[in-house]
This record gives sequence, structure tokens and C-alpha cells, in this order.
Amino acid sequence: MGLKSINDLKELFGGGEKAKKKEQYRDKVKEAVQDGKLSNSDLMELKALRNELDVTDAADDKTEMRREIYNEAVGAQKDKGGISATGVHELAKIQKFLALRDDQVEKTRFQVTRLRTLTEIRKGNLPVVSGASVALRDVQLEEGEVAHYTMSVDILDQPSTRQADGVALVPGHDYSEGEAAAHALPEAGAKEMGEATLIITNRRLVLKTRGRVAAIKLGVDARLFLYSDGIRLGRTVGNTLLRFRSRADETAEIVGALLSAVMK
Repeated sequence: MGLKSINDLKELFGGGEKAKKKEQYRDKVKEAVQDGKLSNSDLMELKALRNELDVTDAADDKTEMRREIYNEAVGAQKDKGGISATGVHELAKIQKFLALRDDQVEKTRFQVTRLRTLTEIRKGNLPVVSGASVALRDVQLEEGEVAHYTMSVDILDQPSTRQADGVALVPGHDYSEGEAAAHALPEAGAKEMGEATLIITNRRLVLKTRGRVAAIKLGVDARLFLYSDGIRLGRTVGNTLLRFRSRADETAEIVGALLSAVMK
């Protein structure tokens, strides 16, 4: 069937009045979620505007566009100084409204989870690792010891830091937000030693590799130094570097805030 007019061409290639109305509605959706929330009144206004403009729902937009709107909402929540339980609930509402599947925003959802954990740690509510966690398998905790966090790390042996000392984590010293951001692990010349699971408890740093578990008691003798991408364990001779396999900015912040809390 042939095209009837130039307007048909405009509609076919995304132009024309219909496209303008769709853009108008999309801009209203962005405006509604710019504070990281989507209230009932917002939903009612968006529904009324959609009917007025006679356009399809935001869920019919391309995934990239919907993901961009969702990420902006996450950024708005983050700018508030953290993500609370309420913030997580609001973001879930926005995700549902935009009809985004979990796998379509998986990376951002992981960020939200990390930010939520960090917010709670800063409030003094420390996370607790389930006793059924695979990470704790073959790890014997002491009486009264609580596992608070686990992560995957790469182990490196480093003879010299070349004065890239990182941020010292010592009892009684509060970790300042963003303090480790300017410090990178001194990896030059380091020898890769394999992968491990790092477990942070209220008493120890536990390293679990295949068939072996080692631990360092938290205290003045621990010699712990934090970097944006890992931890350095100072030894009598040389250093052990634990490089975070997660490259998220929040990882070092979680570790710094958590260790500061348990080493008070």
C-alpha cells in the first residue's frame, strides 16, 4: 500500500505531530521522576496527559530511553546522600512503570543494592551475611563472631608500595566519605597469586581460597590500608594486595565505612 502524503513519510521516520506528542509525554515522565519518586498524583497526571495526547505508554518506548529515565531516577536518589528502604521502594515503582525487566537494569540494580548497603552502614545498621551463604562454607566463625560482608578479590604479592600507602584503617579512626578515591593499589611489579573470597566480620578479615582459610584479627596490629580498588595488608616483609573484583565506586566506600564501624 502506497503512502498517502508527506505526513505519512514524517510518521514513518519518526517526525510529525505524533512524534512531537510522544516526546512531550516522555519529557513529562522524566520530569515526574527527577526527584527519584513517582507519586500517585504523578501517575494520575501522566495518565491524563497520555489520554489527552493520545499516545502510547512510556513502557512502549525503546529500552535505551526507558533505562535512561530509570538511571536518572537512581541518580536523584543517590544525590540525597544515600538510598533508603523508601528509596528502593520508589525505584521499584519506577522500574515497574517503565516496564523494565530486572535483566535490563541489572547493573544499575546492583548499584542500588550497594548504595542501600552503604547508607545503612553509615546509619550504624551493619549487614549480616546469612549462615547459609556459600561464601561462609568451610569457614569456622568464633563464638560471638558475626560475618558482615563478603566479596571476591584477586590476591597479589607486592614487595614495595613505592610510597603509594593508601588510607590507614586503624581502631578509633572514622573513615571519611570518599577518602580512598584518590588512592590506587600499587600493582606495578606485583605478582598475581590467584582469587579468593574476602569475608569481613566484627573481629577478623577472613580470606578463603581453594582448600585454605586464613584470617587477620582486626586491631592496631592488623596494618590495613584502603584504596579505591582494594586493600593492602602490610606484612613484616612486603605486602599482600587484595584487589576488588567489583569495579564499583561503592565497594571501597562500603569496606571503609564497615571496617571503621567494627574497629571503633
